[in-house]
Amino acid sequence: MLDYSLEAARYDETRGGLPRARAAAEAVRGLIPAPGTLLDLACGTGLVTRELAARGLRVLGVDAAAGMARLASERVPVVLGDGRRLPVRDRCVDAVTTIWLLHLLDDARPVIAEAARVLRPGGVFVTTVDKDAAHRPGGRSPAADGTEIVIAQAGRHGLRLSGESRFTGHGQGRSGGPDPVFRLLAFTSR
Repeated sequence: MLDYSLEAARYDETRGGLPRARAAAEAVRGLIPAPGTLLDLACGTGLVTRELAARGLRVLGVDAAAGMARLASERVPVVLGDGRRLPVRDRCVDAVTTIWLLHLLDDARPVIAEAARVLRPGGVFVTTVDKDAAHRPGGRSPAADGTEIVIAQAGRHGLRLSGESRFTGHGQGRSGGPDPVFRLLAFTSR
C-alpha cells in the first residue's frame, strides 16, 4: 500500500484534481437529503471535503496519514484519526462519507461499524464500492469494498440501503484508457 503521508504532496495532481473532486462531491451531495454535519473519513488532501462544504455541509475531515491531514487542514477542519476508532461521540453527525477508503482495507467491518455508531437516526452513510471493478469494466471486486459485502455489513449495523449514484473519476484512466466510473451507495441509519 502507498505511504499516503509521502504521497500527499502530489496526490491531487495524480488523481484527477478539482474536476474529479467536484464530480465526487456532486454525486455525494445528491445522496444526502439536507444540509447538516458531515464526517469525511480518509479525507485525504481535503479537496472533496472542501467541495462538500461548498455545497452547504458543515464538514470535518478525518485522516490517518499525517501528510494528508496536514494538507487537508489548509482547506477544511480536520483531525488525525483512525476510521476504526473515530474521535467523535455516538450519534452526533448527519452524514459520514468514505470515498476511496474501503478498497484499501483488508476488513471494512470496523469502519462501517464506526460510521453507524456516529450517525444520528436518519443520518446517511455514503461510500464508494467496487473500486477495482471501476478500473476493470465487467470485473467484480473481491475486495473489502465489494457491493454485497458492504450492504451486508451496513445492515448488521442498522443501516439500510437508501440510494445509489455514480461519477466519473476525471484523469484517472489507467494506461490511457477511459476515465473510470465510480459507484456510490448510500445507507440511512435507523
